[in-house]
Amino acid sequence: MSQRAPLVIANWKLNGGLALIGSFVANFYNNDRKTDVGVCPPFIYLRDLVNSMPQSQLLVGSQTISEQVSGAYTGEISAQMVKEAGARLCLIGHSERRQLFDETNESCKVKLNHAIESGLLPVYCIGENLEEREAGETHAVLAKQMEEALTEIKCTGEQISIAYEPVWAIGTGKAASAEDAQATHAFIREKLAQIFGQSFADTVRILYGGSVKKDNALAYMQNSDIDGLLVGGASLDAEHFKAICDAAETSAV
Repeated sequence: MSQRAPLVIANWKLNGGLALIGSFVANFYNNDRKTDVGVCPPFIYLRDLVNSMPQSQLLVGSQTISEQVSGAYTGEISAQMVKEAGARLCLIGHSERRQLFDETNESCKVKLNHAIESGLLPVYCIGENLEEREAGETHAVLAKQMEEALTEIKCTGEQISIAYEPVWAIGTGKAASAEDAQATHAFIREKLAQIFGQSFADTVRILYGGSVKKDNALAYMQNSDIDGLLVGGASLDAEHFKAICDAAETSAV
């Protein structure tokens, strides 16, 4: 059980709309819990979600941000723009962004700096694919993703979060066991201590993502180095997602 306040984030990806926002309003408007709850809808619904729950503690977030601050970059949206729309966090380096949109550790580093400078909480996503896992390269892959993106980043442990999302478990129904996830999270925290120091590592929140459901959420959250969950498909059902948040609440400080 972690001594850091749990953080559970819904990533709607290219899904959702006003009906799903309404369902989240019904389930989370009075979000009186110790667990921090975040929701990342498509860009166009950021302000709708913020305006629907003006007094809520719900953390609205973006699924990505641009490497650019401003300029002739049609279709791009900057960290400052999503911040002004009411976002309080953003995902960076999600595996689907890496695979489908060619994001790299280096581009993630630029985005991380923009997010921190804009006052957003960046949630930096790392993880290995099935081939890398079967080759025993998980730790090497994660270490490279952290070293190349996080070295020289200036922030405290409270100003950034890490999400471990094994690529082979995303949307496949194959989730890492709670024991395997804990061992990997412990390695990530050790690596963060090497990069930033022990105080940083002790305060940063590390989330697990990969086929998270209400049936396995509690098992993950009962481990000392798992501080939260990044939820994809299961977050498209507000009641199911609420049950996941309820499970996380049992580990709240």
